Amino acid sequence: MTEELQALQKTHTWDFVDLPAGKTPIGCKWVYKIKTNSDGSIERYKARLVAKGHSQEYGIDYEETIAPVARLTTVRCLLAVAAVRRWSLLQLDVKNAFLHGALSEEVYMTPPPGSLTLPPTNGNLITILSIDGGGIRGIIPAKILELLEAELQKLDGEDARLADYFDVMAGTSTGGLVTAMLAAPDANNRPLYAAKDIAPFYVKHGPSIFPYKGGIVGSIGRTLGMLLGPKYNGKYLKKILKENLGETKLHQTLTNVVIPTFDIKNMQPAIFSSYEMKTLNYTDVKLSDICIGTSAAPTYLPAHHFKNADNAGKSWEFHLIDGGVAANNPTLVAIREVSKQISRNDPDFFPIQPLDFGRFLVVSLGTGSDKQEHKYTAEMAGKWGVFGWFLQDNSVPIVDVFNQASKDMVDYFLCVVFQGLRSQDNYLRIQDDSLSGPNSSVDDTTKQNLSDLVKIGENLLKAPVSRINLQTGNTEPVPNGGTNEQALIKFAKLLSDEQKLRKSNSQKTKN
Repeated sequence: MTEELQALQKTHTWDFVDLPAGKTPIGCKWVYKIKTNSDGSIERYKARLVAKGHSQEYGIDYEETIAPVARLTTVRCLLAVAAVRRWSLLQLDVKNAFLHGALSEEVYMTPPPGSLTLPPTNGNLITILSIDGGGIRGIIPAKILELLEAELQKLDGEDARLADYFDVMAGTSTGGLVTAMLAAPDANNRPLYAAKDIAPFYVKHGPSIFPYKGGIVGSIGRTLGMLLGPKYNGKYLKKILKENLGETKLHQTLTNVVIPTFDIKNMQPAIFSSYEMKTLNYTDVKLSDICIGTSAAPTYLPAHHFKNADNAGKSWEFHLIDGGVAANNPTLVAIREVSKQISRNDPDFFPIQPLDFGRFLVVSLGTGSDKQEHKYTAEMAGKWGVFGWFLQDNSVPIVDVFNQASKDMVDYFLCVVFQGLRSQDNYLRIQDDSLSGPNSSVDDTTKQNLSDLVKIGENLLKAPVSRINLQTGNTEPVPNGGTNEQALIKFAKLLSDEQKLRKSNSQKTKN
């Protein structure tokens, strides 16, 4: 894709301009193809940019915009029939390319996906944003992202969006939803949602995704319901995701995304990655299906089954549950995807060792936890059977344990690596482990709790930058590290400078 973009830019195929008033741009998309040798081995990966031409309506402008087209096979058949039947053939003009048609009109097209975000090979850093899973607690990282995007807008203008600055955006479960909303294109090929719109989305739709029934009757009903099936039917979540994301597929995102899920039929993680999609084209599925799958938390929401066809027409099935089963903190998965591309000599990346984390700039956002509440003890767990492990005070201990362990192990590993490379300032982890009561719930959508979560996100900005103490395993404030807000302002400047450097180097390459 990068090579094709560079070729198009080199020949001055287009100029980037602001869309004039009253003009409507036509869309475009990338078509990926694998070219093979005669022995079946892969020769190269080919990306082709095509304009979308499906917006005409028959009877209105169809005849004006669609020219008659004949396949070469049809022309040959016609000539063969004419020869057999001895028809008189006066003249047959065939043009084998549309390049012969001169355009006197100005044509406006939405920017090709990937054209506004220059690859790392033009800069110094590989930038990654990662968002944990956590249900309705997705409000917390949403407030963090709101500030980060606002700081970028102060530096580069009000149209700046997070997808313009991060090479990879990764998210699990609720983090996958946030990632999709920030990276999916709207009608103008700009991000579907600004960061400031994410928290209001949760506040508005959360009560319908996780309908709350209070009182003793409601509590008993929820308990019995969880014994017989998922706590929620997931119908509203599917509806709102399909309405918002529509037919948008993985290849259409405005930056690379990585969203983990778990395929319960194959009993293995299913990672939906913009990178892997180029070779495993059957994973180029609808973003709505990915989001429904990565959010299907066991006991809370039903598993998601769907099919998708690859380029050869073969049908593939997916049986997905929450990505938190595989990687509730997807930061390491995102880094792994980038490292694989580097090892494959992807031209988007500069030549470095795949694990040279000193060239990574990583923002990892948690959704909060009740880790410091110490609500489970060995004495309690020692008395639990199957029922006890799956239901305690309206929570699911077995899920809580696996999710927390997954998140902490990733954070611990990355702290070790970045500190070992003396690049700890390139890794910013923002997490609040002091939640308690309803605030720590993944599905409490009462008006009070929604308001509390917004405030928790805002207060977390004022909290000191914290990092795992590798000796004790506890998270502690970094001496002279400032607040999370100050760290985000610093990261915004680094992200902005990186984009400016890439644009400057890209212009030098063109010239």
